[in-house]
Amino acid sequence: MEPVDVTSFLPKDKLRHLVLLSGLDIVNNPFHKAIYTNFQTRSLASDCCPLTYKIFTPENIIETPKLIKNQSRILRHDWPLKYTQIYPAAIVLFYDLNWSTVNWEEKKKELETKIDALRNVIQKDGKPHNKGTQIILVIIQHNDGVTKEENDKLCNPKAAEILSLVKLKNNQLFVIPDTESTLYSFILRLEKQFYELTPIFYQECIRKVRSRNIPNNNSVLLIRQQFKLAFLSELRQDNHTAMRNYKLAYQKCAELDMTDRDAYEVLSIASVINYKICQLSFQNNLIRESFTQYSKHQSIFFNRNCGVYPSPYIAKIEFNLWKREQCVLFARLFEKAISNGLLAIIHKNPGIYYQLAAEFQRYANICIKQMIAATPYDVNGVVNEDMLLFNRDLTKTHAIYFGQRPWRVLTDLMPDNVVDVNHENCAFLTLQSKILPNYQQTIQLYNMAMKHFEKFHAHRFQIKIKSQIADELISSGNYKQAQLYLYDILIEYYKTKNFNLTQNLLVKFLEIAFLNANLNDYMWAIAQLSSSKQYTFLTVNVSQHTNFYTHNLINLFQGIIPAPLKSGVILLSDAELNDVFNKWQQSLSDKPMFKINLTGLVCFLEVSVTLMQLSDEDSCCRDNCIIVRVNIFNDLNCDISFERLTLYIEDCCKVPNVVTNDVLENATLKLHENDILLKKKSEITYYFYFNPEKLSVEFSTNNIQIESLVLSEISLPNTNINGSFHWDFPISDPTSSIVFKKHQLPLVTTMILDSSTFYFGEKFLISISISNSSKSIEFSNLECTVTLSSHETNHIDVKSDKKIYLLDPITKAKVNSYVQVIDILPVDKNFVLNVQFDTDKPNDFYIHLNIKSSDENSTFFKSFKVSTIQPVKWNSTIVSLANEILNQITNNTQSMIQFDFETCTEMVITSVMWNLNSYLTPTSQVCENYSLETYQNLEISSISSYLITFIASLPFGQDESINLGKITLSWKRPLTDVINSTTIDLGIFPIMHLPITIQSQILSSSSLIIRKPIPIQYTFKNNYFKALTFKVTLEISETFMFCGDKEQILTLMPGEIFENCLTLFALTAGRLPYPRINVSFTDDSNTDFPKIYQELALKSLPTRIFVMSTGKS
Repeated sequence: MEPVDVTSFLPKDKLRHLVLLSGLDIVNNPFHKAIYTNFQTRSLASDCCPLTYKIFTPENIIETPKLIKNQSRILRHDWPLKYTQIYPAAIVLFYDLNWSTVNWEEKKKELETKIDALRNVIQKDGKPHNKGTQIILVIIQHNDGVTKEENDKLCNPKAAEILSLVKLKNNQLFVIPDTESTLYSFILRLEKQFYELTPIFYQECIRKVRSRNIPNNNSVLLIRQQFKLAFLSELRQDNHTAMRNYKLAYQKCAELDMTDRDAYEVLSIASVINYKICQLSFQNNLIRESFTQYSKHQSIFFNRNCGVYPSPYIAKIEFNLWKREQCVLFARLFEKAISNGLLAIIHKNPGIYYQLAAEFQRYANICIKQMIAATPYDVNGVVNEDMLLFNRDLTKTHAIYFGQRPWRVLTDLMPDNVVDVNHENCAFLTLQSKILPNYQQTIQLYNMAMKHFEKFHAHRFQIKIKSQIADELISSGNYKQAQLYLYDILIEYYKTKNFNLTQNLLVKFLEIAFLNANLNDYMWAIAQLSSSKQYTFLTVNVSQHTNFYTHNLINLFQGIIPAPLKSGVILLSDAELNDVFNKWQQSLSDKPMFKINLTGLVCFLEVSVTLMQLSDEDSCCRDNCIIVRVNIFNDLNCDISFERLTLYIEDCCKVPNVVTNDVLENATLKLHENDILLKKKSEITYYFYFNPEKLSVEFSTNNIQIESLVLSEISLPNTNINGSFHWDFPISDPTSSIVFKKHQLPLVTTMILDSSTFYFGEKFLISISISNSSKSIEFSNLECTVTLSSHETNHIDVKSDKKIYLLDPITKAKVNSYVQVIDILPVDKNFVLNVQFDTDKPNDFYIHLNIKSSDENSTFFKSFKVSTIQPVKWNSTIVSLANEILNQITNNTQSMIQFDFETCTEMVITSVMWNLNSYLTPTSQVCENYSLETYQNLEISSISSYLITFIASLPFGQDESINLGKITLSWKRPLTDVINSTTIDLGIFPIMHLPITIQSQILSSSSLIIRKPIPIQYTFKNNYFKALTFKVTLEISETFMFCGDKEQILTLMPGEIFENCLTLFALTAGRLPYPRINVSFTDDSNTDFPKIYQELALKSLPTRIFVMSTGKS
């Protein structure tokens, strides 16, 4: 029998209190339906209280039938269901009642009748287990036409009257309005109140269970009592007490004797209690305790004797299936804990337990096969499948216990354990007839384990599981799928160089190929098994194995059916073996062709290739010749020969990842060698020569790759089966690919410059000297191609975003490349090639020089690195007139741009030109042209600055930033007269749109004398598109006396200008602080301008004033 499903006995999720809702007409009353829907929605929320809501119906009326019980059994199968689905912790009655209703007395009597009916249901027949069920009354009020004051006045007396009538406490009565907009908030409050009342019921149930007198020597009753106390404590959300009682029950269960007839029940109860302990441990984040409990469970029960009931085979099968179920249950709990935030690791994750479960299922399948093979079919036996199911009529009269066998419900009640032999024999035969290997279950568990290992990239674990899946597929007879798994594992082992693990898998692969009479698969496997290197790390007779496989290989070439392997992987009867021979006979009679790809495999033929170009100094060099060396080693103990060896050579860029027949047929070059004879245990080498430039075919690039090598048409006496062995070579492998180089012209090139670094703004001209270093050859018509590139290597164009251009030497136009021909270059002479280029920004790049001879058989390539950098390091800032650095431009205010720079080379500044943005109006000189006597001579790393004042005039609020413009420095080197021009972008700055602009000036500069009147004018302008009201306050200073308004409230219309004059008298002479004013907005509507706007507006004012002691100069 399959183990009892624990999840059918216990709820899968956290236990919840059962609350029944009465008095709701969810069909005809929309508000009642809304109440029920909100409760159901709330029960699904993640932060809800553990409550389950159901509508109270007549089916919920509790009627416990009198069943015949068996006190020797432990737990009734329906016991947990009573407290999660039948017995309510609370019954909530919803009743429509207004305090001001006309028929108040009639409503009271109706309500009293409903409450009494509910009490009768709870206390029917004096059942003590329902004593703690709480009755809760929720009154729904409409209150139409009644004021809140009137309703509140009636509330307390009416509520007290109802409570007295129905005999309920204050915390059992609630009132809610029939307004759906506020319903959800009332549902939240009711939920909390329900959750405070429902534990009373479970506490009463615990008291009842604990009050029973149980003998200490009765383990069955102790287990039953401790489990019930634990389950009810868990329902009451007292997890600590629940855990303690579960552990006590588990300890008693571990000490219980497992007789053969009771082993199934004891294991089922142990499974339930272990499941609850692990589940609570995970829920309470006691992770280590959960793993400790499961390890304890394994050590106590997994190693026990399985017994002999109903039969030794079935007992062993049931025990393995039970172990599988334990692993699956714990793996599911582990998975749920991970989904709740637990971190798993590679050596402790659910996949390990799923894998272990699959292995137990696999052991069960093996035992089932052994049982079927060992147990003869009983013709006279009676099989009754209904015996394996619980009879419905029987469940109405007898109590069914968890882990009880269906056919033993009645026989367990017999005195002195009397057994009906015929009844038991019928059950045994029925059970035996229903048990079949479940290979699909094993594979499903393995796949679940593999999904978890994939998350951790545990390749070795995945390969091991794939191997186990392949074994199970072989056992189930699904040989095709098993062969695919074996092939994937073998290729993975070859990729990771684990050659010592391939032999056992190849034997299984060969067995399947032999069974299917598949020539290609058989040839692929036996080509590897016949190599002695497959047995390097195995303690076997190597010559015996290789001779057997070699003999089969040669026989197969000659059309002889290979001998069966008899490795025990697949057991065949004589009849099945004859069928396999007939398949082979039919397959070989058609003289099939095989094509075997041996790339990267350890097989009887070891092939290596080397592709290289002979150097110019090599004596055997024949016109740029490329040589291909092919080494072939025959590992067989016999000679073998092939009609042809073919090499397929292709451009590296055209070689695909998978080489097919069509690809080989379209290869650019094919090289052949006929009559290939391979002596036993020896190596032979073949050489191939070719010149890519003198072939009838043409390679598109210089990167040449050996695509494949094929040995075809086996030449042996009486050869009947023929085909080919293929080897593909990896792309860009240094041994199988080469970059073909033409003859190098004997030239020497040098750049006639002290430095390859140029400064942005200079005239870029590079002179390259090309010298003929040959001792006797004079060159003519040399074609020089000049290109630009971002890389040092050839054939890579410069990126377009670099904005680098060559200048044609004739037209001076910007081009990407140009060609210049050297008519004649004598021996030991040189030619100077002038290269001009231009760039729009600083760059690092290479100038490529490609020189080709007139016959195009010889070339020369050289690259020159060139860097263009800025001649200065610079920084631009915005400065106020008070010489304070600003982070932004203030609109309609006079400011300065300060351009600071540091020279990177020696230079002489000849002129400076400012080209500001059109919105920036300069108020100082924009161009400075220095004369020869006033040139600014700057050393390297010299620091200098230039200033220009301006006023920004932008529409208010239109832009958030602005480009300042550019500055152009005209400069030259100290020893040259060539003027270079470097233009520098001043950068982008944010704009601060000030609502008001404030300026100030002294009306008469001659009056700046101590104790004389000094007239000062302040000008205010409204830049905003609305009227502004603000207050202007003059700060009192000890150095001045003032005459005029010290505080004014101004209202300016958009664009309006206001001028305010005042007179001050200086009390001291010297450099004095300029009279300061404060501005603050008084209109509440102008809240868009923070205080920083006012501070920035004041920064445009002067900071100092110089007062003389007398009027004399």
